[in-house]
Amino acid sequence: MPRLFRPRFIITSNFHAVFPRLAHSSWKIKSPWDDRYKCIAYAAGRTDVIWWPVDGVPGVYWPPSAPLEDSVDAFVKAFATIGYMPCQSRKFEFGYQKVAIYAASNNQALHMARQHFWGRGWLSKCGQLEDILHSELESIEGDPSPLATSMGSYGVVNTVLKRSWASALICGGLFHSSWYAFRFWLFRIARRSWNI
Repeated sequence: MPRLFRPRFIITSNFHAVFPRLAHSSWKIKSPWDDRYKCIAYAAGRTDVIWWPVDGVPGVYWPPSAPLEDSVDAFVKAFATIGYMPCQSRKFEFGYQKVAIYAASNNQALHMARQHFWGRGWLSKCGQLEDILHSELESIEGDPSPLATSMGSYGVVNTVLKRSWASALICGGLFHSSWYAFRFWLFRIARRSWNI
């Protein structure tokens, strides 16, 4: 089942159970439940494929020039193929798009979030759950221990990357993710009873 519009109270209780810090911060639901893509693809601006460092798996993409490993360094190299480079600041910079890599203490990349185009927070695709907009990167951080990753922890923010808006337009990801968000906005207008 590719898409599921779950009731808001179920979504909220699920997210608060998995990410306890969200209960004490500002966040919004930005998409229906969808199993066609996950966080890394979403950070790259894709909602039609899964990004992960494996080779030869149908429906899974990884840039050919990036190492086939789940290290932070491999993710930095993968995102370099679409114009991203490491930066020092998490703050919004006009003219740039940023992504954050969450990792365990052993440098294993676990999750990625993309900064909202106008700096209104960070967008995350949480596994097969909904996409959310969370105000702070720390809102979905968890235990950085490699042992905790088996329980679903995203670890902590390890690296922030950025690219120019011009680079985002050239790579096409900006248009694709904006179109997906626009279609979901139209759905919410048509079905106000979903109450987001």
